[in-house]
Amino acid sequence: MSTTEERYEVVGTGSRVRIHTFAEGLFAKLAHDLELTAKVSGHALRQADGRASFDLELPVESIEVVGARKSGAVDASALSASDRGEIIAKMRQDVFRLAADGVGAVHITGELDGGRARAKIDTPRGASARVEATADVSLREGKAKVVLGLDVSLSALGSAQIKGPMGAFRVKDVVQIFVELELERV
Repeated sequence: MSTTEERYEVVGTGSRVRIHTFAEGLFAKLAHDLELTAKVSGHALRQADGRASFDLELPVESIEVVGARKSGAVDASALSASDRGEIIAKMRQDVFRLAADGVGAVHITGELDGGRARAKIDTPRGASARVEATADVSLREGKAKVVLGLDVSLSALGSAQIKGPMGAFRVKDVVQIFVELELERV
């Protein structure tokens, strides 16, 4: 690391990834748009010119279903424990195509430049996608807050199409991912 770089580490308690999925199809009104959340770890390097690079890891086994989204609000009570378990199992099998143990990590690397970011997302099975993202960054006294907003195609990540029972609805191919980071200079 050169003297013009500053290293920041992700602080786990204030950092997370939120994933928004959307139902579509004939019976989509009967399905739920969802919010999922996951832990994230990693670091960022800030250059003297304000640009930064980041390297993040999201353990797939840390993903949890928060609840159903309606009109911008999340209802944690809308889904049963059985529904939540089914969603997680489908995600591990269809989206990430994990082995039976369900263990793996998604890696997100990229660069920040002002209010924009370029990122590469790598799945546990080796599929990857490059995306552009919005970035909101604030620095204060050795701490940084970063929020990245990414629209990600599941098919670009090698995901099978996710369908509801009897194909009544499907999950829209593009999901929204919000990476919320609190970082401390080390």
